[in-house]
Amino acid sequence: MRNLPHLPDAIGFRPIVGRVMTAAMLLLSMTLGGSIARANTLEKAVENMAENISDYLDQKGQRQIALQPFVGPSSSTAGRAIQSSLKKALEKRDATVQRLGTDWTVRGSYSMETVSGGAIVLIKAELVDSRGKEISGFREKVKVEKVVDVEDISRLLGSTVDLTEEQTALASAQKDNKDAGSSDSSATEKLEAAKKISEREKDVAETLVSSLTKPEFAFRNSGKTAVAASDESLFRVEMLVRDAGTNSFRPMGVENVGGFPFAPLKANDVYKLKIYNDSDHAIGVKVSIDGINSFALADRPEIRELGTWFIPPSSAGVIPGWYINNTLAKEFLVTASGEDLGLPNALDIGTVTVQFFNAWREGEPKPEIELAAREKGQLRTGVGRDVSRQGGFQQCFFGKVLLSSVSLRYSNPDDLPE
Repeated sequence: MRNLPHLPDAIGFRPIVGRVMTAAMLLLSMTLGGSIARANTLEKAVENMAENISDYLDQKGQRQIALQPFVGPSSSTAGRAIQSSLKKALEKRDATVQRLGTDWTVRGSYSMETVSGGAIVLIKAELVDSRGKEISGFREKVKVEKVVDVEDISRLLGSTVDLTEEQTALASAQKDNKDAGSSDSSATEKLEAAKKISEREKDVAETLVSSLTKPEFAFRNSGKTAVAASDESLFRVEMLVRDAGTNSFRPMGVENVGGFPFAPLKANDVYKLKIYNDSDHAIGVKVSIDGINSFALADRPEIRELGTWFIPPSSAGVIPGWYINNTLAKEFLVTASGEDLGLPNALDIGTVTVQFFNAWREGEPKPEIELAAREKGQLRTGVGRDVSRQGGFQQCFFGKVLLSSVSLRYSNPDDLPE
């Protein structure tokens, strides 16, 4: 239980910063020129990759390299995340990454598929010379064996997806398995109970992957400004953009680009996010902008390490910008500037992802779905002017089961399918 700040219109919160992808278990093996490295997160894997590339460049007397995007599902932000992280990691090792005038280039691809009990992300890369001839190769296989905590995976993929049904079925299978293990159930019954968990976990993974291969979302008002993962979802998101030269904000119309919601923001636009909770229970909401939690600039470390806004039942609240403290925020400002914005490394550039979880106050029962949960140069958003705000503190709890996710793309619409 925590004392958490909240907005006057009944939002509280909790942040998380700096991770790219985690799951109950993640196994990754990576090869470069015959060497093998292991990591338990994509972030760590990219660090290992950069180290191997840097070592190889040293051996060959090269320190300049070009880096092309990692090609994958055109709807996913993972390719930009991999490229951005790799560039930063290489530059930390004194490699020069530039667009033109290099003899060697790294180009790569990635793919996703579901397997029993989870999903696999396969990352391939090759180092080629100026003639396009391959010099050395990479092959990484990321196996998510237990897709239970799908929070970071959803954010990495930039998913707009409703997982309530699948997560409820998974929680039920976990409860049945626990009951079978503590009863006089036969070995066959226990095996069947464990098998159901694997099947339900695969359902979650398939729904996530399907949100990219067969994307869809729902407009929840006639003006096409409020977006939800589906017609049935009880959670929706609206982007409010400031009229130029004024302090007035209006809802921004959202476009359907190949099944994905796209907000046509431009450089120097200032925006806010309005989050609606139409359910009969409280929710926790994590907001990630370009892969960065909206409380990354918080004065207090404990606030930076939490990460979820609290929204009571049948209510809504506006997130005005990067949270600093209980009386101050910094505007969400769209910028093409390459300057240091004072923010952590932006991974998913051009994507705003809003993720929904259960929440409950002290004395209220824990939601049943949480009882079995296991432990787990293009446009970007920069820092604008100070925004005064008022708020207080309240006590509440947040769940770990991702119910729904809405991702709004706001730059590079050419990345999306026609």
